[in-house]
Amino acid sequence: MEEKRIAVIPSAMIQGALGPKEYGVLLTDQRSIFVLTRATNAAVWGALGGALGAMVGYAVTDPQYVAYLEADLATLSSNDKNISIPHSSIRKLGLEKKLGGYRLQIEYMTPEGKSKTLNAVLTLPPVHLKQKKSEGVKTKEAFEEYSRKVREAYEHALPPEIGARAEWRI
Repeated sequence: MEEKRIAVIPSAMIQGALGPKEYGVLLTDQRSIFVLTRATNAAVWGALGGALGAMVGYAVTDPQYVAYLEADLATLSSNDKNISIPHSSIRKLGLEKKLGGYRLQIEYMTPEGKSKTLNAVLTLPPVHLKQKKSEGVKTKEAFEEYSRKVREAYEHALPPEIGARAEWRI
């Protein structure tokens, strides 16, 4: 049976060793593929100029947009820069509102049997936020709507036994 694409989450930030990394998330009926779209060396800029330097370092980094909507799923999941999580390996999934935004947490087992946790902060792409503001939607409401859509996408993509264990605190 062919793997079906369910939804795309346009932007989620994961803190890397050298700074934040921005991912787009492609949800299928079998896995979540976090596709790296932008990585920064904010830590280097931060060392040069403190917190302001880190922000500047992130701001001047050009996004590495990836055409992942139509890309081959095997190619995306085999790329070392991306993170592929089979839904059958998920032990715990949660989405909760935290100070400063919405956090997606996925605890899963790697093929090698190692337990891992992915923490991502949902970020609303600037173009989407600008569109919502032009429609009269406040930033807070736009983020609430975005988080609800992420929840709905996961509810649709996950197998029932995994979805039943998900914790939604939004």
